[in-house]
Amino acid sequence: MKKRLIEHALPVRELSAEAQREKAIRHGHISTLHVWWARRPLVTARAATFAALVDADAMDDIGFQKFLAHLCQWEVHDGNPVGRHLLEQARALIRQRFPDGAPKVLDPFAGGGSIPLEALRLGCEAHAVEYNPVAYLILRATIEYPQRYGSKLAEDVRRWGEWVLEQAREELREFYPPGPNGETVVAYIWSRTVRCPNPNCGAEIPLFRQFWLARKSGKGAALFPVPNREQGRVDFRVLSGRDLETAIKGGFDPAQGTVSRANARCLVCGGGAQDTYIRAEARAGRLGHRLVALVTTRGKGQGRNYHLARPEDETAFAEAAQRLDALKQTPSPWPNGLPWVPEEPARLVGAGQQQSIDASYGFLDWGKFFNPRQLLALVTFGKWVREATRRIAAETDPEYAKAVGTYLAFAVDFVANRGSILCFWDAQKEVFYQTFATHALKMAWDYAESNPLSTSIGSWHNAIMWLQEILVRESGTYAEGRSSLRSASSLHFEGSSVDAVITDPPYYDNVPYADLSDFFYVWLKRTVGDLYPEAFRTELTPKGEEAVVNPARFGGGKKGEEVARRHYERLMGESFREMHRVLKPDGVAVVMFTHRSTTAWESLIGSLLSAGLYPTASWAVHTEMEASTHQRGKGAVRSTILMACRKRPAGAGVGWYHQIRGELRHTVRERLDYFWEMGLRGADFFISAIGPAVGVFGRYEQVKRPDGSVVSVGDLLDEVRTLASDFALERLGRELGLVDTPTRVYVLWRWAYGGEELEFDEANKLSKSLGAELDELERTHGLVLGRGQTVALPDFRARLAHKVLSRPIQRILESGEWSRLSLIDALHLALWYWRRGERDKVAHLLALCGFEDENHRFWQVAQALYEVEREEKSLSEESLALGQMLPSQRTLIQEAEVRSAQQSQLRLFDEEEE
Repeated sequence: MKKRLIEHALPVRELSAEAQREKAIRHGHISTLHVWWARRPLVTARAATFAALVDADAMDDIGFQKFLAHLCQWEVHDGNPVGRHLLEQARALIRQRFPDGAPKVLDPFAGGGSIPLEALRLGCEAHAVEYNPVAYLILRATIEYPQRYGSKLAEDVRRWGEWVLEQAREELREFYPPGPNGETVVAYIWSRTVRCPNPNCGAEIPLFRQFWLARKSGKGAALFPVPNREQGRVDFRVLSGRDLETAIKGGFDPAQGTVSRANARCLVCGGGAQDTYIRAEARAGRLGHRLVALVTTRGKGQGRNYHLARPEDETAFAEAAQRLDALKQTPSPWPNGLPWVPEEPARLVGAGQQQSIDASYGFLDWGKFFNPRQLLALVTFGKWVREATRRIAAETDPEYAKAVGTYLAFAVDFVANRGSILCFWDAQKEVFYQTFATHALKMAWDYAESNPLSTSIGSWHNAIMWLQEILVRESGTYAEGRSSLRSASSLHFEGSSVDAVITDPPYYDNVPYADLSDFFYVWLKRTVGDLYPEAFRTELTPKGEEAVVNPARFGGGKKGEEVARRHYERLMGESFREMHRVLKPDGVAVVMFTHRSTTAWESLIGSLLSAGLYPTASWAVHTEMEASTHQRGKGAVRSTILMACRKRPAGAGVGWYHQIRGELRHTVRERLDYFWEMGLRGADFFISAIGPAVGVFGRYEQVKRPDGSVVSVGDLLDEVRTLASDFALERLGRELGLVDTPTRVYVLWRWAYGGEELEFDEANKLSKSLGAELDELERTHGLVLGRGQTVALPDFRARLAHKVLSRPIQRILESGEWSRLSLIDALHLALWYWRRGERDKVAHLLALCGFEDENHRFWQVAQALYEVEREEKSLSEESLALGQMLPSQRTLIQEAEVRSAQQSQLRLFDEEEE
């Protein structure tokens, strides 16, 4: 069986650079067609598909690498002459491998459609399967309609989009009056409000996270709160220029608002409102909102201006609310008698990494996510979308009208995403964050309401512009794809009929797709639900067979976590078995996955191997933006692992661990060396080692120890982590692998996760890979600090200032048993004294511990930590101290050599400080 290109070589560095560049592209990118979460870059999907279909010996290695690097660029598409030439070359190479017809490529977890779209671009017969109805519509609009109807579709979406805007403007313009001096209102700044619980006050508390309106270099503007005790409220002024500078010098801090983590303070009486009180008020329907300011512009390129809201602005809003109430008394235009405003329940149970707001804030149904004017705008646009679809059908045919109507319905979703009460104003960029700025629905105490009739952010005009650009780019001549609404665990293909399966399955607990997509489902059901009866049969999106780990859906707690994990593993196992069934004997499956938790990887790998698939190669492609709003901390995984898999041969038999362990270690270290040279670091580096290890492990039906016990996937991943940890320590410093255990843990944690806290399970696995126990590190060494379900690794200042964590070091100082001091203990002590200006104590410590040799491992640890921490903002205190102390190494050693070890005992604090 010939190797495919993906089993031989990939230009990982070039693909990583291009994938990150693509993440910042908006105009014409399918990510702007409609919100979908955790999309992989198109260039990654293209590389995976092409490399899985073409034999490795079809071109020389260097030529292949260069060709693939050029092919997998954003600019390469059929509308670009150079791109078309590259694509024709790629298609020719694929036809050379499949002379009897286009290869059949399947993505059983198709989501936003990146993989099937790129399979089409490469001339394949692309099949997309998706369980979620919202994603199903996105797929139809990505791989079917543009290819079927061509450039005419783009023009008609623009034309009918403008028609809908004209009709809606006639009905809505009175509710969006011009701003001061006739300027266009871009956004309205609102504050949620609550009454002060102090019985002697009762003032209205405006809930602002902060008061900045604009915070750019050379431009600043802020709301200045003025407590009005007589009227029991807070008034505001807009400050900028010198007025703002004067206020800041006088003690005003615009970054300090009135609410943090749902706890508020009253600016009138100075009292507080606890989160429990605020939630209770929200549940009782007493959480109000107040229009405070306007963001306006004189025109494109004229910048933003800020004004306090005027009486006419408040009147316009009140009249919009009255108009909505009147509409609710009339029959709605929606199919199946649906009410004007979504009343479907918002059951936001959330999932692991991204927790959404819940009913405790009063979000009981999906209509509660919008204020009355936002709802009026959405139902008005939606009503005219339905009318436009009806008229198009009368002029052309129902199927074409369905296509155009779907994109117009997406425009309604675009306005909803940028027009809910969860959109907050970003003073740094002077724009507002959309509802789904993260993979969750986050509470916005102060929110920004867009003006859908403008031509600025969040407007209908912008929605149509984005849609047209995508359609112009994707209305090429390549074949039409095929979308199916069904579960990946029950595919409708014949056995051994698919040439390649390329898929990006759900990432364990990363995104609760079904819960989040209900936000759009309720609007799509109203605008085009009757056009897709197969997709809108239920009140909300189906969730029973969704392959995510969502403990809250199973009652929460440890029991809920266990049930949710088994649910995920069952569905993934069934899905991978279906992939195995439909894949041809010589076919290749490429599975993309990214998650830093080894528990998530254990579930995925276990499902993969039990289905009879095993990796033959794996590659780490850096796909996530460094500044992504849902990627936080150095510990975030930014690479996607591409695992090329084959069907395990029948009768593979049993592998004996003691016999294959040598091959496992050799293979993993060889690949780690490659990944290190490619620039992988931190959490990505640990994850990259998994594929090569499973490739060795998965060639056998089972791997056993000499005593007959089975080596589990968890055992394998523990071995992988140990191998990766040892390798990383060797590379960080020639002898770091030989230092004491607490020091190894500290250095490796800082390298992999920076200053980030870890979930207990992840911290425990890291510690065990280095021969340590978390309990011992906390109780005996005072190195880590448990915080509920997470574990923190304090820096030197936080550690030694902590009464409990500093106790083990205090005991050593009192006893003089310097041999018990680990290198990280000694380094933290040295930094503590250094930052206090006690240079003589640093020298004394070096003398007592015997660190006078410049090549001592103490200095190697200090240098390694400095290299690791100097780019990490959360560790700036420690890296600054290291950066100051290291250049003084030689003089400190000289001072230590002449210092008597019989001097007074060292202490953390002077007696008067204690």
